[in-house]
Amino acid sequence: MAGIFKESVLTKKGIELLAKAQAGKCTIKLTGAVTGSGSYTEDENLSERTELKEVRQSFNLNVIKVQNETNVYAKFVITNRPESGALAQGYYVKEIGIYAEDPDGGEILYAIAVAVEDQWDYMPSYNGMLASTITVEFLIEVANASEVVIQSPEGNYLFDEASGAKYKLGIENGLLFYEEVEE
Repeated sequence: MAGIFKESVLTKKGIELLAKAQAGKCTIKLTGAVTGSGSYTEDENLSERTELKEVRQSFNLNVIKVQNETNVYAKFVITNRPESGALAQGYYVKEIGIYAEDPDGGEILYAIAVAVEDQWDYMPSYNGMLASTITVEFLIEVANASEVVIQSPEGNYLFDEASGAKYKLGIENGLLFYEEVEE
């Protein structure tokens, strides 16, 4: 079963960052994604959130594409692979947050999406043999921002969903590259 999520919401800090970007004062720099197992009620104001309720894992964004003048498409893979940190206990993915760098306030929760009740995906703990993955595609509002940047911290890797191969992504002399990492 594929998890079903409600429409994502920009947080108040996300809206403030978007306003700065629209005014040409900064660039929206997306820094990563976080998943959690927190539950929400229908009347909770998601825009007030500054973090997820029950953070379980964090991930780099693997793909980011400008969709149109107002939205950016981001993709990342939730996994229980040992390289993504030890996941000792499985959990239901009920909340997803996208983080961004605010030049005045540091890293902020930019957008949040919560799952529809009882429509969650389960991420099991790693069993030592077969890794599990959940691919997440996320639309993020950036309405008329002049530039959006993806940040991929050094030491983190991308995984080929089909083959399971591990790749390092980097920039050298202004050229983007990727190379397969042998273990």
